[in-house]
Amino acid sequence: KLMSHNESLWDGVDGKGAFDDDDDDESVFNDDGKNGDCRKSMKRCGLTWWWETQHFFSTMMRYPHILVISLVTFGVLCGVGIAAITAEKENYIAKQKSTAQFVARETANWFSDEFRRAMLPLYSVQQGVLHSGYFDSLPEKIGRFPNLVIPGTEETDFTVRNVTGICDDRDMINKFRSIVRPINQDNDLDGIVVGYRLFPNNVACLTEPHAQESSDGFNADDFPQGEALLSSDNAFGLDTGSSAFPLWKMITTDLFINRQFNIFGPFNMPPMSELICGHLAIWKDVDSTDVVQDTLNVHGTEVAGAWGFIVNFLDWTKMKDKSDIYKRFADCHLEFDLTRVSGSTVGLDSATLAKSENADMLTDENSIVVTTTSLHGEWQNKVGSLNGWEPAWFPGAVAGIVLASFVLAFLTASTLVERQLHRNLLYKVMPRRAIMKLQRGQTVLEKFNLVTIFFSDIVGFTNMAGNMRPIQVMKMLNELYTELDKLVEKHNVYKVETIGDAYMVVGGAPSRVPAPLAAERVALFALEAVNFVRKFRTKDGNQIFIRAGLASGPTVGGVVGCSMPRYCFFGDTVNFASRMESTSKKMKIQVADITYRLLQDAPTASFVMTKRVEGDIVGVQVKGKGHQVTHWIERAGPRAWDSFVNDEEDVKRDVETPTISSKYSKENYGIKQADSAAEERNYTSEEIYDAMTSQDWESLGHASSSLVAATDDGYSLGFRACALLENHLLRVLQERDPSAEMSLSVKIQLNQFVQEVSETYGTAKFHNWSHANHVTTSMNKLLAIIQEGGEEPIPLNSFSLVFAALVHDAGHTGMSNKILKDIDHPLSKKFDDSIPIAEKNSIDIALDILFREIFSSLRNAILPGEMDKIEFARTLFQSILITDIATPDRVKLGIERFKASQDSQDPDVGLCPLASHISDLFDGVGLDESVKDEHPDEFVVTSSGLKRCVRNEHLMLLSDVGHLCQSWENFIKWNFRLFKELMDCHRKKLCDNPRETWVQGQIAFFDKYIIPLAERCHTFFPDEFGDAIITNAMNNLKLWTMFGIQATNIMALGVRNDEREDAVLMELYGLGSDYLARKGGK
Repeated sequence: KLMSHNESLWDGVDGKGAFDDDDDDESVFNDDGKNGDCRKSMKRCGLTWWWETQHFFSTMMRYPHILVISLVTFGVLCGVGIAAITAEKENYIAKQKSTAQFVARETANWFSDEFRRAMLPLYSVQQGVLHSGYFDSLPEKIGRFPNLVIPGTEETDFTVRNVTGICDDRDMINKFRSIVRPINQDNDLDGIVVGYRLFPNNVACLTEPHAQESSDGFNADDFPQGEALLSSDNAFGLDTGSSAFPLWKMITTDLFINRQFNIFGPFNMPPMSELICGHLAIWKDVDSTDVVQDTLNVHGTEVAGAWGFIVNFLDWTKMKDKSDIYKRFADCHLEFDLTRVSGSTVGLDSATLAKSENADMLTDENSIVVTTTSLHGEWQNKVGSLNGWEPAWFPGAVAGIVLASFVLAFLTASTLVERQLHRNLLYKVMPRRAIMKLQRGQTVLEKFNLVTIFFSDIVGFTNMAGNMRPIQVMKMLNELYTELDKLVEKHNVYKVETIGDAYMVVGGAPSRVPAPLAAERVALFALEAVNFVRKFRTKDGNQIFIRAGLASGPTVGGVVGCSMPRYCFFGDTVNFASRMESTSKKMKIQVADITYRLLQDAPTASFVMTKRVEGDIVGVQVKGKGHQVTHWIERAGPRAWDSFVNDEEDVKRDVETPTISSKYSKENYGIKQADSAAEERNYTSEEIYDAMTSQDWESLGHASSSLVAATDDGYSLGFRACALLENHLLRVLQERDPSAEMSLSVKIQLNQFVQEVSETYGTAKFHNWSHANHVTTSMNKLLAIIQEGGEEPIPLNSFSLVFAALVHDAGHTGMSNKILKDIDHPLSKKFDDSIPIAEKNSIDIALDILFREIFSSLRNAILPGEMDKIEFARTLFQSILITDIATPDRVKLGIERFKASQDSQDPDVGLCPLASHISDLFDGVGLDESVKDEHPDEFVVTSSGLKRCVRNEHLMLLSDVGHLCQSWENFIKWNFRLFKELMDCHRKKLCDNPRETWVQGQIAFFDKYIIPLAERCHTFFPDEFGDAIITNAMNNLKLWTMFGIQATNIMALGVRNDEREDAVLMELYGLGSDYLARKGGK
């Protein structure tokens, strides 16, 4: 009954609609009745659609795999669909062409058959003339040329003989008719043959029909139009064998010299427009004694046995009508153009035999040519469709396929977006591992030994909520906790839940991390949350305050129940953290004692914490726990490097590491103090950078000060590396903005980045974290020397080189690239044969770490723009790939690049070391191929670009082998470590015993690589330093030549007996120092 009312409970309490928002603009909905409701619904629908569309595309951009899968789906569907309809189109075209070809050939075959039928009577008449005996006297009566020639015609195109009384003899006419008429009737040619003509001695003589003789029983129906055709005969007496007219010369030559059948036409012979005539030679029976054998002159050629020839006339128009040629092609929606391309033609007959009305519109694209042969010669029929062979439905089908593919791809994208949003929501509700267990029907229960839990609530929330409408309270909490949720993601902690105004966060669970790191993350989150709340204001301008508490300890996490499951934490630590919050104070963060101790060991941040003291009472009374000593977290900063080292720690040192005091004042390092009150203050990164940079090149790591002395302590090395990187990065930032300062988050992330890089270095004796730091220190020193020589550095280039030096052996296995290939190591399968395995793997590891989400602030500081990414990646790839000095071709190309850089000519494009790595370079720093179009000048091999490349390569090469160009102590120390690393490989049967070739191998390495490298590097430094590195290398070579055998024996004995490194090194150092001392004494 209550629920059926239009008003809610809140209406009764508050006096008005509880969920009306004062901030909503109702002016657009002020219409009364249905019109206002309609407008309101339309606006809401529009806004909903707009929000959903924005959300859809933003999700796609946030998760590129959705866009990729959708585009692939679209491409595949389009490709398959278009391929299918294209295949169908090709079948259709083939069918259309096949139909056109069939109709053309079938029509041509019909005409061929009809020609044979029409010419068959001609052979019968020929035989009748020969064997009847009626006409045997005609050749003799006419005689040979020039007998009976009419004067004046003998040298013209039409030579005429006077055959009156011979060829117009009634008896001869009737005899010719008696032969022709029955033959023509028997063949039933439907009036296609319209007449015959006899040419004895090649002279036009007898014709049939003969109009003048129609009274003698002539039936004109036998020869339709024949009477009209031949009644005006002007060829009577024409001597075709002597006339110069090309037509008759061609016909008689074909008949008597070439001895072949001749068909001529179509041609115009009024009153008929289209005639075709067939010509058949008549030959005397030369074996007959009754026939006087004689020759016939055919245009100057005497032809034996020639009697003359017979001609018949065909009505081509009637033959076409009979064939239904126009209907045949029209029924198939085809146009055609039938032409004669060979046969009896001298330009007097038409090449076009027949064509459709629109035949002139046929082109090579919309037609085919069908060639056939017949008695009439070779025909070509151009057949096609004015609309082309392509089906009319094809464009529409393509559009349909594209549209359908787009719809399906869009549906795929929508499905993927919904799944991704659903997955995101699930992952926000509970951990991924818990979801997988629930999906498998398993119980979710996990134990965590040491986590840190954060609780907070709003001070005075109850009174505040009482003065606000529920919707306002909800909005305020949403605004506040949405920002806190962002901080949760930033600090990589886990938000458990919000209960009213309470907010709970856990570090170290469900993703397990070391307890100090978990405590650090939660504490940094708590500090930033309090700072945010300090600036937060409600819409009414009111400030809110929170109190927070942290506690650490064991806990259990899991999902309870099946309906609306939630991932919760249980245990005393949860209650303790809640008590830390409830007993805390406004805008303060109270931590339990165990959390305090964990924060003292935090890996990257240093926390300033004070004990809670109220009057004489230290700590606070906690319900269920009694009196507890607690602390307030005041602030945090980057961890000072020396906080990792104290008297109680068992620090691993080599022989050069002096005793490290538990307190580090400036006075301990021999550095003048600016203020005696700061005696106990730790050194800053700037001061450590200055101390490391001021070392002499020859004795890097051998200074008396423990601030810069060589050590194998990972924390000390890590902080030194941080100091170098931080200093160079600050210069990068200040080049962009002179007033820029490095933020706390960037410093913390830089420390954490160096820590994670250090963890990628293994236990190899040479290629390890210590050597990486020695190379980094050497690189920093080289850059400082170049700057002292007057060259103005490019900050990002300098930072990139120091960065590259630090990571250049990350992930090194202690095995050479050759060994990795020989044993078919997984890394060898990861890269092509042309790519240096270890070097490329180091680049991938470094970039993978840098581009993790937790290093976003650091990454944005280094690489804010595309040009920064290009320069950084280019320097990184150039300087690390060149360190593959075991590959002769790579070393040779590096030397060729150096020589080309000293030449003023334009460099060879083939010298670019990154040509085959461009795609990897782009992928590594998050660029796409379009950057080449946006910045084309950056990808062109130029003289200045080659010089920068060569400089980067040689600085890295010199840093990597710098110990060979420094003091004897540095050289022999790292030489011993490399020897031990190779002995480890030998024990695993991965390589030969290095001892056998060690002495001569080092000499050859100095002669063929180190000294030439030092000589090339002289180009980049002031003369004094350039001379020094060459001198140092030659001195080490000299000492090794003298003591190499002895040193190798000492090394081998130390490895075999597993002696302490410091003892072996002391003996090796003595070889050189004793000699130098004796030399100095002399």
